[in-house]
Amino acid sequence: MKRAMFTRLLIFGLLCQAIISFLPGTSSGLTIEEAVALALTNNPALQKQQMSRTLSERDLSGKKSENFGKIDLLASYGYYNLPRTLVPLTPASIATDPTGVPTTVDLFTTGIRYEVPLFTGFAQQRSVEIAALEKELAGAALKLSREQLIYNVKTLYVNILSLQAQEEAQREFHKALRRLYEDISFEVKLGKKARVEQLKAAADLENARVKSQQIGGNSRILKAALAALLNLDTIIRLEKFSVEMSIPGEIESAKEVQGLQRYRSAALDVEKKIRQVEKSTAAYYPQVSFNGFYGQNYGPNDSSNLNEGDWNNQEVWQAVVSLKWTVFDFGGRKTARNMAVIREQQSRREQLTTELELKRALSEASIKIEMAVDAFHSAETELALTRETEMIEQIRFANGAADVNDLLYAKARNQLALSRSIAARYAYREACFYRDYLLENGESQ
Repeated sequence: MKRAMFTRLLIFGLLCQAIISFLPGTSSGLTIEEAVALALTNNPALQKQQMSRTLSERDLSGKKSENFGKIDLLASYGYYNLPRTLVPLTPASIATDPTGVPTTVDLFTTGIRYEVPLFTGFAQQRSVEIAALEKELAGAALKLSREQLIYNVKTLYVNILSLQAQEEAQREFHKALRRLYEDISFEVKLGKKARVEQLKAAADLENARVKSQQIGGNSRILKAALAALLNLDTIIRLEKFSVEMSIPGEIESAKEVQGLQRYRSAALDVEKKIRQVEKSTAAYYPQVSFNGFYGQNYGPNDSSNLNEGDWNNQEVWQAVVSLKWTVFDFGGRKTARNMAVIREQQSRREQLTTELELKRALSEASIKIEMAVDAFHSAETELALTRETEMIEQIRFANGAADVNDLLYAKARNQLALSRSIAARYAYREACFYRDYLLENGESQ
């Protein structure tokens, strides 16, 4: 009778330990909200993605500035075998004073030049539009990177909690088997039990010990992965939180796929490819540009000049409008445009693929939640049944009506059901996190 009472108290303690593992802890460990905040602040991959967005903004600014042309400072020196005039001469200037015209073989030039495209076949306008689309794409990629990081952190977090709860339950199971082994060993000495029952209990005890170590090792591996995402050296303790199970009918409906950043990114890429097709047609239009120059030509008079050695300078300026129109290039423009059209068609196919994949993934997420809820209820039912079975087998074993195999099998079934219950509870949270990731609600949760 005392042994039966002891067995009931032991099982009650195990159940209390398992239940406590689901309740919010009183320790000051790292909460899941703090883990997400640390990841969003410290993660180097996310910081790199933020830099990519900054680069796209700078690129857009650079494309816009090209519409205003560029200003260059120029300087040159040239030595010639024959004397040169500082500026081109007209017949009138030669007739007035031909001997007074400065000439030199050492010609220096300094000045400033301004160049600006006047018409590029709309290529420059399309370049600005493409850069603006790339900026939007970079913003969408940053949003998706944040969502991916949040999902990874939350998934690792709940998997660690799940393994820790399973490890704790496994340790208690190992303690219970050790007590059983000690009881059997004592009864073997008294001649009440056979040696083979002691060996069977010892084998199950060793198996439980190894299982506990394996679960602990997996937990430490996931902790290292989480620490890497948070850019921390190590993680000491995670704060436990309660998991509320919702029935499948209460799961909120999904957003329209077209409103998600993944679909929007695919649509923006299509727009970008369309602009690139339009840009490729610019090669069929004339290219018009303006060029303005102001400067000075100077140098010493050469030996053929009456004023040999005297330095002279002449002001030089010009304003030129240039036109270039390619009429035939042996198919180069046509090839470039055809390639741009093919890339646009590929992008449209990718957009459709993205839409279909999102619909599939959202359906999968809802099914996973339903499966997790069903698995939890199944595990809870099995846990209650195996708990009662274990208690019965414990009493039968104590009364000599059952052998150790029946008792060990009942304990193992109960431990398996407990592990299933723990895993299913956290699998439900992981499935919810996956749905939030697909719906891009990670930051708002």
